[in-house]
Amino acid sequence: MQSELSFEVVVRRKVPYVTSFLFYLLLIFALALLIIDLLFLPARHASEEVKVAYFILVIPEFVKKAMLISGIGFLIVLPLYINMRLYKKAILTFLDDNIMIKGNKVNFDIPIKTLTKVYCMDDRTLDGEPREKLTIYFQQKSEKTTRVRLRHYLQADEFMERLMQYENIDFKAYDFNISVAPENEQ
Repeated sequence: MQSELSFEVVVRRKVPYVTSFLFYLLLIFALALLIIDLLFLPARHASEEVKVAYFILVIPEFVKKAMLISGIGFLIVLPLYINMRLYKKAILTFLDDNIMIKGNKVNFDIPIKTLTKVYCMDDRTLDGEPREKLTIYFQQKSEKTTRVRLRHYLQADEFMERLMQYENIDFKAYDFNISVAPENEQ
């Protein structure tokens, strides 16, 4: 922790068009592999030799090429998509007129004037016990949403006190996890 007003957080970043493109590409590859798998249903319970003969003699060449392209594409796109959606470590600093989030791959400011709503999720299990994960969504006037999770749950009270000092912000608190406008997530 750098100062009294700084907190260690993890930020889930979303690059608007790249992340969506990778997701849809991954979905297309997965669906292609699933449809191609349906072609192998007649030989599902056959011996290995019959399965090979079925693949060589019955499956058309374009399906074999589509299977190869889909398999390789899926294996390439999946790690890229996962890497884009992982949480990145950062330091959140409360300043007078903005909230600064800086980290290794994350560096941006959220001006207080642009904040419309702040959603705080203190997630609980089905038994009602806290999961000790405080997630905050900062929603801006431009409809961009930034998702931040506090790394050290014991600092949640201090974090919330500092966050409540800002005026004219609509606070919503939940004890379950919801995703606030994931398509507009920054």
